[in-house]
Amino acid sequence: MKKDIKQTQRQGWLTLLALVIIAFAVSIGFSPLFELIGDGIAARVIGSSFGAIFVIILTMFLLNKQTEIDQESKKSERVFDEKVKIYQKILDITRDMIMDGSLTKEEINRLPFPVIRLQMLADDEVIKSFQFVFNKLNDVYSSEEQDVVEIQDDDKNEIYQLLSNFAGECRKDLEISNTEIDPEIKQNTVRAISESGKKPRDTTKFSFGGIELAKNRYIYTVIKNAIDENPEITIDQFPNKVIERTPPNQSHRKNDFEMWKTYDEAIEIHKQKGSKRYFVTGRGGNYLNDKDLVLDLADAQICVSSQFSIGDMALCDEIFKSRNIKTQ
Repeated sequence: MKKDIKQTQRQGWLTLLALVIIAFAVSIGFSPLFELIGDGIAARVIGSSFGAIFVIILTMFLLNKQTEIDQESKKSERVFDEKVKIYQKILDITRDMIMDGSLTKEEINRLPFPVIRLQMLADDEVIKSFQFVFNKLNDVYSSEEQDVVEIQDDDKNEIYQLLSNFAGECRKDLEISNTEIDPEIKQNTVRAISESGKKPRDTTKFSFGGIELAKNRYIYTVIKNAIDENPEITIDQFPNKVIERTPPNQSHRKNDFEMWKTYDEAIEIHKQKGSKRYFVTGRGGNYLNDKDLVLDLADAQICVSSQFSIGDMALCDEIFKSRNIKTQ
């Protein structure tokens, strides 16, 4: 395509040059001829012939110019369409990567080839802006040893900000606008995305042994104390003596929520989804290797959920009291 456009441009300029040369030649070289033949029929015939030649050459020049314009237009349209496709694909891939709140090796490996294709089509500033996104995703994934890495809220917010910058550069490269997105609009957009789906955090505290605890820590501490006072309890006895996996009357909960799982089940969920939804280790501990919050029954190890809501508290308290389990 580029070769054809250059060839068309060359032909157009050659035609224009020929037009100039002929005009100059007629003006200088043929003046004596016109003086010699006078104003008769011969003069009119020669004049008409030169006029026709000029029209033909000028028409060729205009046609070449139009062909050049058409080729440039087709090229621009095709490049524009390809840019939109690759920009959209990259945004779709990154959306899928961060929507579930975790990164996997397979997700990270989806990015390199679209990024290479980006180098073929995009402006330097577009490439540079996405490199920041790519580097951040790699940093998050390499921050932990396991194959599935949970994305923290601060990291997610930073990724949203970098993606917003990338979208702004795409906007300029596609010539939708030659100016930056208004910083206030950009900031408000990122804030709205970061806060979407979030609910106000409940900070109600519950007391056990004179210590104020958050909801999930309170339930964990009550269950741990019950096990410490009854170390002989087995996993078969645990639902009837302490609390069931899925107590009744949980209409406010999803069907798959369980108040506790075995240690192996909790680790398997983490390996599959990257989520840390059960008490296995404390903050800063290695979820796959440390077990300082795992509870030991007589014949099994269990992990209490860390995802209790305010709606669970009255239900759990009722169950604990009905089984004479210490709650205060």
